[in-house]
Amino acid sequence: MRRFRRTLDYCELKEINLQNRKYTWSNERRRPTLVRLDRCFCNQSWDPTFDNCSLHALSSSHSDHCPLLLSNQTGPRRSTPFKFENFWTRLPHFQEIVAHAWNSSTDHTEPFHRLGHKLRSTSLALKAWSKSFLSDARQKLHMAQQVILRLDEAQDFRQLSEAEFSLRAKLKKRIMGWLVIERARKKQCARISVVREGDANTRFFHLRANGRRRKNFIQRLHKNGGWALNHNDKSNLIQEHFENIMNDPPTRTRDFS
Repeated sequence: MRRFRRTLDYCELKEINLQNRKYTWSNERRRPTLVRLDRCFCNQSWDPTFDNCSLHALSSSHSDHCPLLLSNQTGPRRSTPFKFENFWTRLPHFQEIVAHAWNSSTDHTEPFHRLGHKLRSTSLALKAWSKSFLSDARQKLHMAQQVILRLDEAQDFRQLSEAEFSLRAKLKKRIMGWLVIERARKKQCARISVVREGDANTRFFHLRANGRRRKNFIQRLHKNGGWALNHNDKSNLIQEHFENIMNDPPTRTRDFS
C-alpha cells in the first residue's frame, strides 16, 4: 500500500470525489461489513478539462460491489438509434404494424425518398408498438436497481430493518431473471456475434486477441536524447525507471513518449 501511495504521489493523481455513497463493498450479511474499495483517480490536466464530470455509485444489483459511473452532466446526449429485435417477428400483430406503416401515404415521388420515408415510418411504428409490452422487463429491472440503490445508500448510515434487508435480498435474486432478458438484447446489439457461448479456443478468438496485442505495442521510448527501439533496450529502460521510483524520492522525471 505504501508503494501504491507513492506511485499516486509520483504521478500526481488525485481522487475524484464519490457523490452519493460512503462505501462501495458489502459482505451482504445481516450486520454488514462496509468498505470503500473502488476509487477513481485523475491527473491535474484532466481535472480542469472535464470539470463538469461527476462520479456516482450505481446499484449493487446482484453483486457485492457498486459499479462507479463517471459522467458529464452537461455534455450532449446521444440519440437512441433504432434497433430491430429478432424475436419481434414471432409476436402477435407484428405483421399488421409493419404493413400499416409501410403502406402509409407519402408526398415523395423519388424512389429513394419514398423508400426512406417508408423505413422511417416503419421504425417509428415499431418503436411505439414495442414500448407497450417489451419495456416491462427492463422497467422492472431499473425499478429493482433503484430500490437496491436507495437501500444501499441507507445502509451507509444505519442498519437496515428486517423488512428492508429481506426486500433487498429478494430483489437481488429476482434481478437475475431480468438480467437474462437484458443480456439477450445486449448480445444481439454486440458487434461480435460469431463467438458462441462456451467457445473459448477458436481461431477467431486468437485473431482478436493478437490484434489487440498489436495495438498495445510500444513502438519506442525516449532515452537520454536518443530512442530505445528493440525489446531489450525498452525492457531495461522501463526496469531502470521503476527501480528509481521505488528506491529514490519522486523528484526526477523522465520523458516517455
